[in-house]
Amino acid sequence: MIRRALYALIAGGMSLLLLSAQSDAATDPVFGQIDSIVQSLSEITGLAEKHPVPYGRMTKRQLRHFLNKRIKKTLKPEEIYADELALKMFGFVPQDFDLRKSTVDLLTEQAAAFYDYDEKKLFLLNDSSIGNETVTLAHELAHALADQHFRLANFMEDTPSNDDENLAHSAVVEGEASWLMMAYMLKQAGQEPVPTPEALRAVVDSSPASMAEFPVLKEAPLYLRQSLLFPYTEGTKFFDAVYKRLGRQAFMVVFTNAPTDSAQIMHPERYFAHEQPAHPALPQADSLKEAEEITEGSVGEFDHSMLLRQFAGEGEASALSPHVRGGQFRIMATGKGRKPVLQYSSEWDSPEKAAAFFALYPKILNGKWKRCDISLAKSSVLAGTGDNGMFVVRLSGNTVRSLEGLSDAEEWRRLKAAPEENVASRDIAAANSIVGQPAVSKLH
Repeated sequence: MIRRALYALIAGGMSLLLLSAQSDAATDPVFGQIDSIVQSLSEITGLAEKHPVPYGRMTKRQLRHFLNKRIKKTLKPEEIYADELALKMFGFVPQDFDLRKSTVDLLTEQAAAFYDYDEKKLFLLNDSSIGNETVTLAHELAHALADQHFRLANFMEDTPSNDDENLAHSAVVEGEASWLMMAYMLKQAGQEPVPTPEALRAVVDSSPASMAEFPVLKEAPLYLRQSLLFPYTEGTKFFDAVYKRLGRQAFMVVFTNAPTDSAQIMHPERYFAHEQPAHPALPQADSLKEAEEITEGSVGEFDHSMLLRQFAGEGEASALSPHVRGGQFRIMATGKGRKPVLQYSSEWDSPEKAAAFFALYPKILNGKWKRCDISLAKSSVLAGTGDNGMFVVRLSGNTVRSLEGLSDAEEWRRLKAAPEENVASRDIAAANSIVGQPAVSKLH
């Protein structure tokens, strides 16, 4: 859903920040292994090195300074506000959450090394807590080798309205490098360079015990924590599934025929079947016709899994989220006070699964708000008042739609009383009317 801050930092350029940190890199014994590591990676992948990879070191303090500069350079304040607002309106983070600070804190704690797509250079952190820099170097050189063939900066380009595809691309990049890192270790040990099930389980372990040494990650909101881990955990399993089916060709195919949403990452069989995400029409209201768009985006299986896991429990998330086929959201600024209103829709693979999600939606509303007064609860309509204002949630066939943050009581009464067929027809007609038309003006 909302990962622009993470993408802006992960995919950005390093510029001149690290020049002073490179003075002893030429004599660093770790970097002396680069040529042999790249040769091994090329033998495994079939991808030849096109040019040497520049390298350097930096401290955690330098990294934090760079990350703050990167955000300032890449993201406008309105964009950070929009991302933060969306996270808050879905209930993924507390109302006092600072997205910029938390993102920098997380990445500073987690980083052991990174490859810069723009400068085509890799960096190891001087004061990271990693135990084997050679293995970490192999991971970053895997990025460098892929970049030389598939231009990772373009591959990771962020499109705000296609957040779920961006997450899938991030999972390709990190999953391929993590898998290749393990294959390199096995090759160095004289074994077949194909990770074992035990090795894969070790990489995808994101249990609380495995996070004990990372207090910032452990205390981060569930959604932000899992957004950071997903590309490595699920991405590695995805690449392993593609490799088992295609062999060495997988190192090319995952970039040239990339997955389109998080569901294809979590269920590789959907990737092979070319199943595409649904784009259900958003719910409409007269008060939104003259409103200004703050942000919009996709809501994929990963997002629904986190929503259900946070507010309905792990079991409900595991059982229900694989059945979502796609979702959309938009936040509009209404009235003189620019009060935000959330438009959200999700499409499921059957009316029964949509009904199951609809039945759990009161838990989501009660969980994300301090106050949730439900005044109408029918088999296909849920309405009431919450922290953000009035809301109306509707079940229609295999679709669930929600309007949250309404201010006009008369409009709210009309929306909750409208016959279902009228509501569905109006929403679909409104969605069709904007196809091929210029987008509503945004704040960012």
